[in-house]
Amino acid sequence: MNEAYLDDFRRLTVIVETSGDAPSSFRLRGNDEVASLTIESRVHEGNRYKYTLSFDGFVFLNKRYVVEADTGQTMGLYSGKIVRTEAFDDLYAYDGDDLGHTYSPDATRFKVWTPIAKAIKLERIDDDGNTTFHAFHYDNQGVWSLSLDGDHEGVKYRLHADVNGRVVVTHDPYALASTANGEHNVVIDQTKAFGDTMAERPPFSGNPTDAVVYEASVRDLTSDPTLSLDKRSTYLAAVARDLRTPEGRPAGFDYLVDLGVTHVQYLPFYDFEGVDETAPHKHYNWGYNPMQYFVPEGSYASDPDDPYARIRELRAMIDAHHKAGLRVVMDAVYNHVYAPARFSMEKLVPGYVFRYDKKGMLTNGSGCGNDLATERRMMRKLIVDNVMHYATHYGVDGFRFDLMGLIDITTMHRLRQRLENYRKDILVYGEGWNITTPLPDKKRTHHDNPDVLFNIGFFNDAFRDAVKGHTFNLEDKGFALGGRVETKTLAALFKGSPHRFTSPGQSINYVACHDNHTLHDKILAALKDTPEPTRHQHQELATAMCVLAQGVPFIHMGQEFMRTKKMDKNSYRSGDAINRIDWSLVDHHHARITRLKQLIDLRNNEPLLRLASKPTIIDAVDVEKTKHGSVVYRIHGENETILVIFKPRAGTERFTATSDAEVRFTADGQATLKDGVLTLEAIATTVLKGR
Repeated sequence: MNEAYLDDFRRLTVIVETSGDAPSSFRLRGNDEVASLTIESRVHEGNRYKYTLSFDGFVFLNKRYVVEADTGQTMGLYSGKIVRTEAFDDLYAYDGDDLGHTYSPDATRFKVWTPIAKAIKLERIDDDGNTTFHAFHYDNQGVWSLSLDGDHEGVKYRLHADVNGRVVVTHDPYALASTANGEHNVVIDQTKAFGDTMAERPPFSGNPTDAVVYEASVRDLTSDPTLSLDKRSTYLAAVARDLRTPEGRPAGFDYLVDLGVTHVQYLPFYDFEGVDETAPHKHYNWGYNPMQYFVPEGSYASDPDDPYARIRELRAMIDAHHKAGLRVVMDAVYNHVYAPARFSMEKLVPGYVFRYDKKGMLTNGSGCGNDLATERRMMRKLIVDNVMHYATHYGVDGFRFDLMGLIDITTMHRLRQRLENYRKDILVYGEGWNITTPLPDKKRTHHDNPDVLFNIGFFNDAFRDAVKGHTFNLEDKGFALGGRVETKTLAALFKGSPHRFTSPGQSINYVACHDNHTLHDKILAALKDTPEPTRHQHQELATAMCVLAQGVPFIHMGQEFMRTKKMDKNSYRSGDAINRIDWSLVDHHHARITRLKQLIDLRNNEPLLRLASKPTIIDAVDVEKTKHGSVVYRIHGENETILVIFKPRAGTERFTATSDAEVRFTADGQATLKDGVLTLEAIATTVLKGR
C-alpha cells in the first residue's frame, strides 16, 4: 500500500511498498505544477520504505496533488499532521458567523469549513423522497459555500465530502435541526424556530454566591410511573404543572419551584447517542455522548422526527422555568465526543479535532477514548459559538462544563468574556480536575491553575470529601458523618476555600451529584451499623453545610429526601428503575424538605451567608471546633452576627450566646435558648442571629 501524507507546508511522509528497487527520487504534481521533492530520511522495514520528503513550493489543500516515484509508484497526497500545526490554524481559521445554513424563502445558503476537502456536495431530499446533489464551491479560509434558490424549508440534507481519497457522508457540524437519531439534518426557518419572544429571565444579581443550584435530569424528573402524565421524560413533561406525589404534595416542576432554589442544572440536552429517539424508553443514558452540538436531544421531544418540535419544546421548557422564577443551567460536554470516527468535524478534517500522543494515538484523559483539542481555533470557535447559541436562542442562564480541566484556558476565557458581553448574570463553572493530557497544565482550566478567571467556578472536591468522606472510599467518614477533620480544613471550606480560589464564587460547594453514589447510599455504606433515623440526621447535616457555607451551594436532586440508586455508583445507562425520582420519598421525608426550604430561604435573605469577596470573608468569618467535635461558624456584620453550629454527634452540648440572640433555624425543636445558654441534643444544624 502506497501512501503520502502532508506533515506541514514544507514536509511530507511517503510510504512505499515494493519487492523491487526502492525509489531514489520523487516529484509532486498538482495545480498545474510539478515540483521536485528532497529526500531527508528513509527507513526500511522488509518491503516497506518510509520517506520524509521536503519541498520549496506551496500546497493548496483544496487542490488535488499526486506524489510520483522514479520507480513508477504514484499516490494521492493526503493531509496528515499538517492539520495540527499552528500554520494550518493561522491560514485557515475562520471567524465568520455564517457556518451551517441560513434560510430565507427566496434562497438557502450553506457554508461548511473543511480546508482539506477536494469537493463537497449537498445531498438534498425533499418531502417526496426525491434526492438531488448540489456542488459547493470553495471560497477561502477553508470555507465551502452553496446557495440554492427557492424555498427549501423542511428539506432534509447531508454532506458528501471528498476527503483524503474517499467520499465521507456526514452531518453539518453547525446544523440546527435533525430528524430522529440524526439520520438527516433539516433546513429550518430560524425566524420561525427562534423568533418568538422568550420569557423574561427572573432577576439575578450575577454574583455566583447569590445562586443556589439544584441538579436534575429532564428524563428522571418525570419517569416515576405514579405520576399522572401522558408523555413522561420529555421537555414538556419537565414543566408540567399540578403533578402530585401519592399523598398529594407537589411533584415534578412544582416541586422545583416550591423548593426555593435559584438555578436548575439539567444533565445534557443537546443531541446525544445512547438512546433510540424513536423508542426512547428502550434504553437509558445520561447524555454525556455528544453527537450534534447545535441540535437539541430528540428523545425528550414529543416527536423526534419533527425538526421544530425539539427546538420549540426545549424553548418552552426554559421559558416555563423563567416564568416560575427559576433559571436554567446547561450541562455542556466539550471534552470528548461519543464516537470519534463518526463525529462530523473529524470526518471533514481528519486529525484536527482530537489530541494525540507522541505515538500518534488518541489521548484518553476523558476516559471516553478521545479528548477534544479545544485549543485548535476552529474547535474553540465551535465551542464558543455553541455556548452563545444556547444562551441567545434558548435563554440558558448558566453552563456547567464536564471535565473542564481538559479544556484549554483560552477557550474558557474567551467564552466567559463573550457571555459577559452578552449578559452579566450568566453562571460558568465546571469540573476542574487536573487530568493528564498533552496540553500543559498551565494552559488548562483546572482548579490548581491560578490564572483561571475569577468568574469561572469549580466543583470543590475538597469540600465534598471533608464533609461526607472520600467519594471513592465508601467507608470513609467525613465531618458530617462523625469523622475527624482538622479544624483548619473546615475553616477554609466554610470561608469559600480562600487558599484555593480567588473568590468565593469559584467554590461550588457540594457533597453529591449525578456521578458516583448518591449521598444516601454513601452514608448507608459508611454507617451501615447506624440506625436509619440517625443516618438521615447525618445526611441533613451534610446538606445544610452545602447551603450555609460561603461559596455557591449545589444540591443533587433528591439528597434532601434520601434518594437512592440502590448502590449503583455509575448509573449512566442503568435505566429508569435506578435513576428516576421516586416521588413517594417526598411524602416520607416532607419534614426534612421543609427544613431545607427554610435553610435556602434563610440564605437568600441573609447577605452574611453569601459574601461575595475573599477579603470580606477573611475579615468577617471565624470557625472553631468544640471539644465535643461540633463546629461553630460565625459571620460578623456591621451590626449583627450570624452563628451557625454544625453538630455531628448526639448528646447534650451547651453554647454561650449573646443576650439578644434568637434562633433562626433548628431541627425538630432540638435547640433550647434560655438565659443566654443554647442547649443542643441531636445531630443537627442550628443558626442564631444577634448583635
